[in-house]
Order: sequence, then C-alpha cells, then structure tokens
Amino acid sequence: MTLALTEIRFQGLSMGSEARAFAPAVFWNYVVLTGIILGFAAFTTEPDLRNGWVVMAAVPSAIAVVPLASIVKGNVRSVLVSSALLYLLALVLVPAITLSFAGRAVPPADVAVQTFLQIGVPLLASRVLVRIPAIQTVRRVGVNVSFFVLMTMVVGGNRIAFADPGLVLSLVGAALLRTFGIGLGALGLARLARRPREDRVAWTLFGSFKNGGLTALLALFLFGAKAAIPAIVCLLFEILWLSAIPVIFRDRPAV
Repeated sequence: MTLALTEIRFQGLSMGSEARAFAPAVFWNYVVLTGIILGFAAFTTEPDLRNGWVVMAAVPSAIAVVPLASIVKGNVRSVLVSSALLYLLALVLVPAITLSFAGRAVPPADVAVQTFLQIGVPLLASRVLVRIPAIQTVRRVGVNVSFFVLMTMVVGGNRIAFADPGLVLSLVGAALLRTFGIGLGALGLARLARRPREDRVAWTLFGSFKNGGLTALLALFLFGAKAAIPAIVCLLFEILWLSAIPVIFRDRPAV
C-alpha cells in the first residue's frame, strides 16, 4: 500500500472530479456488492454464517484496490480518494447495516482505528518515501512482492477454516459469484458503456473487493469464529481474482 501510494501527487487535486469518481465507487461497492452479499445472508439458514455475510456487506472496499490500481495502470489517486471517502462513509454504514441485519452494531471507533491504520499510516509513510528517487525504480516490483507475501500469509493463517470441507464447499459458489462474477460483470458494463480505462479499472475493483481482513476481525469479535468463515473463503477467491486482474487488463491501451 505504501509503495503504491508513492506514485500519487496531490498537486492540482480537483474535488469536483474526485467526487464524480466517488459516485461509481459507492454504487458498485455499497449498492451492488453489498446488495448481493445481503442476498447471500438472506438465503443462509445458519445464524453465525448469516451474520458473517452481513458484516461483509457492511464493510468498505479492500485496501488492495489501491495497489491493484497501480499495477494495472488505473487512476491511483482517484481510487485512493474514493477509498478514503468510503471508509469515512463506513463509520455510519457499518454500524447501521450490522445493527439492522444482524442485531448488533460494530463500534464506530473500531472502524475509525482501522481507517487510520489501513489508509492514514501508509499515506503518511508514502510522503516520506516519495522523496527517495530510487523508490520509483523498485515500486512495481515491491508492490508485486508485497502481494505475494500477503497471499501466503492469508492462506497459511486461515487454514484452520478448512477443517470442515463440506462447510467450505457450501460457500464456494457464493464466493465465486461475489468476486469473479460481479467483477467481470462490472468490467463488461464499463466496456459496453465505452468508459475510459481508469473507469473500467475502478468499476471492476470497487465492484468485487470488500475488506476481508476487517470482515473476519469484526465477525470474530461480534459473533464468534464460525462467523468469520465466509470472509476467509471469500479472501481466497479474492486472491485468485486479484491474480487474474493484471492479466485481464494487460496490454490494453487507454482510450
């Protein structure tokens, strides 16, 4: 995250253009994707798993959308600003959604702390690193290596979730639709609408990524270990999806 943010320059920042970029981010992440996940919750009979889906629906986009936008040559600044605004919106939406659909509200202070740790700290650190000329030559390699380390940690740290293969398999279809299905759908609509590359990237990312780590943490805290399983399964599909995204956008010139 920190390395990806080093390519951002805030000179000439236009709040009007960033606000226009934020509207699709809200639509794809908090209308379309949240709506689909709440649909999964509605059809889930196991209370803990249902609550896990509700928490996932409530959280904002994954922080990974920012470095991914860098890798596939999207508009990193707009994606960052939209992500930051989504996290501010989440201070209200996360407690409201979890209270409405699961009967318990996530403390806004917890969301605020995660916002600072996941966006504020990397942004501040990037302003220091950007002053180092050599960082530009190692940034792309560093971002890719960081993703590899993240994938390894996620898979290794959550292998206990696979103790019940039947339970995991029951969630695979929903996880596949929630990542590849909606992601490809958002990309397809962006292409049909002849949107520029930066919009295609943003629609695809915000339409298919939720903060799985935050979901697992909050679900575990509020409802117990079983409630975190949907997040863990979806995290693994998000890893596969984020591996596919650079291939999908490879060698596609901006239009």
